[in-house]
Amino acid sequence: MLIEARDLSYTYMPGTPFQVEALKKINLGIARGEFVGVIGETGSGKSTLVQHFNGLLKPTGGEMCVEGKNIWHGETNLRKLRSRIALLFQFPEHQLFEETVFNDVAFGPRNLGMSGSEMEQRVRFGLTSMGLDFDTYRDRSPFHLSGGEKRRVAMAGIMAMRPEVVVLDEPTAGMDPVGRRKFMEQVSRLHREEKLTVILVTHNMEEIARLAERLFVFNRGELVLQGQPAEVFKSVSLIKETGLEIPAFSELLQQLRQRGKEVRTDLFTVGDVAGEILKLSREERT
Repeated sequence: MLIEARDLSYTYMPGTPFQVEALKKINLGIARGEFVGVIGETGSGKSTLVQHFNGLLKPTGGEMCVEGKNIWHGETNLRKLRSRIALLFQFPEHQLFEETVFNDVAFGPRNLGMSGSEMEQRVRFGLTSMGLDFDTYRDRSPFHLSGGEKRRVAMAGIMAMRPEVVVLDEPTAGMDPVGRRKFMEQVSRLHREEKLTVILVTHNMEEIARLAERLFVFNRGELVLQGQPAEVFKSVSLIKETGLEIPAFSELLQQLRQRGKEVRTDLFTVGDVAGEILKLSREERT
């Protein structure tokens, strides 16, 4: 496994009246090249979990391993680790601060010791990877961009470091539907074309069902369910106990199945679900 948590636990402010056990003996693994989703209600521990993956938080119990090695045993170069496993926080546009888009996207590569043509190539790759033309955007102020463009510039800064893993913590929060779709289309393309490992934390059930290969469901600091989306969303009662809702399309198909209709329940896109219902309608008319 590329990333592995072994009995991982984390407690905020231990030994104080404000102590909170955020993670409770979590065991999970993520393989290279996977697209996984981490879902759960606010306060379930999912954001705390992903901050362990590149050493932003240190476990209070258990182990956090990358390629089988505990990152807190021996001498781990955390700066190098964080360039390999990059984390994009919620509302990343608030972290833009340079005068030009070029300088903002170049911030990570510059901190890795790059300069000149090498750094320019990294910036070009970062912008292009997020669908932003290098010559059009390089000299623009990030503060004069639209919200969606700012979000993509922030992601371009991550991609300019050429990470192996990108952890996205609610990356489309607050975005309009068009901006959200464009952003996630770029991420999905990078996953396919660059073999990028993607870990997506989100509340958007339709989005995660459509994009992720596997899901981890958290509730009150515990990993309560994991598996492929079709398997996970069959557990309707357990999902709802965590405060989440299953995707509307999935619920519709499951209700049809419960009424004796022969339909697939592992479909999550509008087109696929519509096709399945049309197929059912044709079969019932014949």
